[in-house]
Amino acid sequence: MKRRSLYLAALTLGLLLTPRAGPLRATPTDCAPIYQDAAWTISTCPDDPSVPAAMEVWLDGSRQPELAARLEFAHVTNGGTGRPTVGVLYSSGFVRLKPGADPVPPAPFGASAVLGPAYWADGVYHHSPTLNRVSIVTRGLPGGPLRLAISGTNADLDVGYDVVLPPPSPDRTRWHVTQRYTATAPIPLDAARLADHEGFKLAQLSTMFISQNEPCEGGGDGCHDSDGARYIAADGARRQVALADVGSGWIFSSPAALGDVWLDALHSDDQSWQGNTPNLRLALDGMPQVGTVTPRGWISATTDPDQDNVGLWLHGDGATSWEAGQSDSMAYTILAEDDPPEPWIALGLRTGLTFLDFEEQADCSFVHDPGQGTTGSLDTIAGYTDTALELSYDLEDADGNWAQIRCDFDPPLDLSAYDHLRFDWRGDPDAANSLEVGLIDRSGASERIFARGYHHAAHRGWWGQLVVPFSFLHPWTVGTTFDPTQVTAFMLSVVKDGDEDTGGAGRIAIDNLNAYNVVSRTVPMDPSAPPTNAAATNEAATTEAAQWLASQQQATGLLKSWEEESSCVAHTYDQALALIVFSREGMWTEADALVDGLIQAQSPDGSWYKSSDCGSTGLPCVHCHKWEGDVAWAVYGLSRYRALGGAHPGAGAALEEAADWLAGGVAPDGCLEIDHTEGTIDAWWALQAAGSAYADEAEQLKQCLLTDYWDDAMGRFKGGRDWRQPYLDNQTWGAAFLRAVGRDADASRALSYASDVLRLPARGGCLSGFDGQAGPWAVWNEGTAQYLAVGGWDGDALAEALMAQQRPDGAQPGSPEDFAGGGVWVTQWHGVAPTAWLYFALTPGEPFPLLNRVWLPLMLKGP
Repeated sequence: MKRRSLYLAALTLGLLLTPRAGPLRATPTDCAPIYQDAAWTISTCPDDPSVPAAMEVWLDGSRQPELAARLEFAHVTNGGTGRPTVGVLYSSGFVRLKPGADPVPPAPFGASAVLGPAYWADGVYHHSPTLNRVSIVTRGLPGGPLRLAISGTNADLDVGYDVVLPPPSPDRTRWHVTQRYTATAPIPLDAARLADHEGFKLAQLSTMFISQNEPCEGGGDGCHDSDGARYIAADGARRQVALADVGSGWIFSSPAALGDVWLDALHSDDQSWQGNTPNLRLALDGMPQVGTVTPRGWISATTDPDQDNVGLWLHGDGATSWEAGQSDSMAYTILAEDDPPEPWIALGLRTGLTFLDFEEQADCSFVHDPGQGTTGSLDTIAGYTDTALELSYDLEDADGNWAQIRCDFDPPLDLSAYDHLRFDWRGDPDAANSLEVGLIDRSGASERIFARGYHHAAHRGWWGQLVVPFSFLHPWTVGTTFDPTQVTAFMLSVVKDGDEDTGGAGRIAIDNLNAYNVVSRTVPMDPSAPPTNAAATNEAATTEAAQWLASQQQATGLLKSWEEESSCVAHTYDQALALIVFSREGMWTEADALVDGLIQAQSPDGSWYKSSDCGSTGLPCVHCHKWEGDVAWAVYGLSRYRALGGAHPGAGAALEEAADWLAGGVAPDGCLEIDHTEGTIDAWWALQAAGSAYADEAEQLKQCLLTDYWDDAMGRFKGGRDWRQPYLDNQTWGAAFLRAVGRDADASRALSYASDVLRLPARGGCLSGFDGQAGPWAVWNEGTAQYLAVGGWDGDALAEALMAQQRPDGAQPGSPEDFAGGGVWVTQWHGVAPTAWLYFALTPGEPFPLLNRVWLPLMLKGP
């Protein structure tokens, strides 16, 4: 079988059909392993038919004796019986990836990615970099990510790439790149090429298409490695092209800026002259703050299967020239997947009954209040993979204005076999308004509305899912109960709900209206073991996490909660997490200094404000309100500190004063005075750990949780006595509580509820995790780590996704995306809480003792 190889300077060799085409194929040469462990093999290849040996290779600080033309990365699969090559890096900056499965016959490589940037200047096309050094870091292996630091040049650009390669799964391999580039001389970019969006290519995909079904030289039923391309444009619609419909020329007939973060080279069938070659995706970490990115592509007619004749790229639409010394950077993932990326299906997030998918005629209409002056229209559009329905609206600027999609069902739907509504949706990043979701039933001759609002969420501008328990839908007619056997309509409204919302013009699209049954879910009854990564892997990630936490500690003793925040804000909850980490690691200097800071920040009544100014000696409050959950975590952190050996002379008194304040909030009915499930769980953990003096209050809170807040029918914790929105903290910390009081089966039910309702793919679909509430809106790394720390299932995959985001210095970002709305705030900033929870996820027994008995500290009270 012929295999594609990569070139250094194809233009010089005169081998390409056009400057837009890709590399040739050639026979590989012998390679020699330089590293091997239980999972990985890394090999260097000193020569290649199409690229020279240009790269110095350094392995964990030691230079290898020979230059390399390429590096190959293999990983175990099939229960350890196979070790296929899943990635290849060439000295020309080409990257080949394929999923980790090892089928018979072997899965081939197909399309390639090309590290950027590439550019046209003075009539010359500088297509790919020359890599001159690769430093390989293996300290996270075998279970964590492989890291590469790469440097090189592309004409008048110095380029560098920090690469993270997590362990592959059988159906996908990810390669994350942080790409930096600096001009070493003035670069006048070609104006005509810029006008065609090919003058400055940030990153590229290179592949081959000759025919869809006909055989070609080399065999196979189809003479192609890819057969299509797609992306979401700035207007929200999918642009998808079958390469068979193009022939030659521009792949996308009219340029349109990127609206989501990804561009796909599709392989929609399993046929190819080489076999079942993978799909490739380029997914940016986020949209650019300034300027736009435009996907483009070119196909050159050829009959030679050894010729890559298809190029796809992301074009940077900003600069027209570069000055010497000017620099920029970007980050993206190259994803190789067996099937075209459909992350909701891959995660099992479209089970149940899809009762409307807009592939056929639907009885849907635009509804509004004519007296408000709002306008709108409905149209079918190209959704993520197929047809969707979009509302274009203008709310003007008055609070309370609304526009609505209503879809009617005649005869009524019978959804009595289901208990949750779920549908795909996509908002508008430029229209930050609120949402209202509802179902309408029929009772006799009357229709009744049951709906729920989500404040300030309509600007979530990428395809995701919204999940709404039927029990969370609020009746608009007092005293009525939703009848799922008589559902006559679905409605989704966009509302200007107060000053925070923008009103004005926007759009929102929906697809795959679905109902599914959560109460009858399969519940694994045995608590999951901690992630099964090798101890050395966990130790590397946890040690680096603890060291980074220490780097955030200020002279006041408190830790700055978010590294990138302009001011020094120390959230009380975060200090408690860090104190547990320091105590577990035996970092007593840091732990004692942190206790000093907590004592200084403590209020005279024994409580703490939500946050303090960690840069001021007086530690004044920043967020000057008090929340029982924060105080509870401070009590719990001090208890764990003392149990693990902390000996600060003031810790006992600070703990007791705070516990007294917390115990004083227990009402006569045995619950907290506030109606809040999470706060009650926090307070139980705090008071049962604070000592026997608080045993009565802890017992009251236990009974409150089991009687008032536990939803036994659904097998989950509610948000409040009568508040049924799903929350992750309640299920994760609540599962630890349930195990501690001997209710393992209910703990498993709570975690499985979170898995069914709150799991989601990150924007771009390259990894997944959990959000803190439905929505779900965005991946929340802290919450994902919480789920792992208490024994959630699919632990290895989730742990690998978290460790792949961990910075080399140990810091963990809050999320792979930035989003604020719908009651959540997630950020790509690096923070104390996500870093501490990563530590806990990889450290068995922390922060909760997962025992079928109540844990008590070694020292209960006293100085």
